[in-house]
Amino acid sequence: MQNAIISLTSNNIQHTSTPQKNTQQQQILQKDVQQTNSAFLLRASAVLCVLLLMMFTLPLTYAAEPVPVPEPKSKPGQKSAPSEVPLTMAPNWSLQDADGNQVSSTDFAGKPLIIHFWATWCPYCKKLQPELERLYVKYQEQGLQMIAISLREDEDVKPQEALNARGMSFKTLVNGDQVAMDKFYVRGTPTTFFINAKGQVVVATRLSDPNDPRLEQVVKSILVK
Repeated sequence: MQNAIISLTSNNIQHTSTPQKNTQQQQILQKDVQQTNSAFLLRASAVLCVLLLMMFTLPLTYAAEPVPVPEPKSKPGQKSAPSEVPLTMAPNWSLQDADGNQVSSTDFAGKPLIIHFWATWCPYCKKLQPELERLYVKYQEQGLQMIAISLREDEDVKPQEALNARGMSFKTLVNGDQVAMDKFYVRGTPTTFFINAKGQVVVATRLSDPNDPRLEQVVKSILVK
């Protein structure tokens, strides 16, 4: 029995030849490797799907699609319809313009409003602003208001002059870093909020494509009374 391994099982002596046991061990090892590889490929595929989903949904950070303003569908005392989605109220804020005049959210109470967070050095802001200007001018007679808020600027920069040079007619407030981050949770520019006359945020987005038709759709939705 020089070529055998002796093992004890239930007080009985069993003889197993070495080559046979090695073959079984190799088969078990090969099966484990295959299972490990399959699990790895499955996890890698899941991660790839998540990354692709993030790539296509990133431009609209807060809302994937423009959301029309929901109107009450129930009478007083009745429960709301299940399809209604409550909108977030815009925060109160107060800032100064380039001339030192104080401007606050109360100045726009009861009016549909676009708040555009931007910076003079942001190329995507510059790309988007002509379309925001076009929409502002087009719907101004219907009560649309617009204000820009500049942030992350150097002390010698004059944001209002920069907007004027670009042909924009809407005004900008300055030094909006704290309001942007603490009140609106802005983490990048451009970020644009579309607020209805009730003071509710209908859509907030980091979209920078001026040709996206959803921009005008959102503007129309906040004009609904």
